[in-house]
Order: sequence, then structure tokens, then C-alpha cells
Amino acid sequence: MRLSPPQICLGLMVALITSAPFTGAIASAPEQGQAAVLLNPSLSRADQLRRISDAGAELVRFGAVPGAVIVNMTPASGPAELRAAGAWIIADPVILGGCSELGSQNGGIL
Repeated sequence: MRLSPPQICLGLMVALITSAPFTGAIASAPEQGQAAVLLNPSLSRADQLRRISDAGAELVRFGAVPGAVIVNMTPASGPAELRAAGAWIIADPVILGGCSELGSQNGGIL
């Protein structure tokens, strides 16, 4: 099946529109304060907490998707420390608020 130029353009527009919030969240990732962090989803919550603690950050709550946590970066911690502890993505928690919706309703316990 061969795609026509309008179909290709539509596909690219959909990809751009759906990825823009995520890209914006990563680009505006905070250096201090609260941040949404994505760790390896196969880690247990205890391992996630250990890595966040090793980075010097404080757990605010677990996110709704596996590996997502909302943390508070302290003066002793920051993006570099979180990445060294295994963070795949560090993003603005306001823009990626959907990753914490279920967790915040249940006090962080899924």
C-alpha cells in the first residue's frame, strides 16, 4: 500500500501534536523543586525509592504508570544525580500531571 502525500502529512501532524506536550515537559524540566521522573518500569517500588533516595531527592508520590515518580529535588540533588541513579526522563510534573493522577487519588498506592 502506497501512502499519498496528504496521508503522510496528516500522519506527521498527528505525531507532532501528540508528542509536543511530552517534548515540552522534557525541555522545561526543572533544576530544583518537584519533577516527574521516569525510572526503569521493571524496578520494584522499593528499588525506585532507594534510587531516588541515593540521588538525594525526596519522594512526593508514585505515578500512575510503572516507573513514574514525582520527586522533590533538594539542594543536594538535581537532574545529574537523578540520571546517575537511573532516571530515564526528568520532566516538568505540571505538564506530565497525568502520570500522577491515579497515584495522587490513592495516596501514591496503586
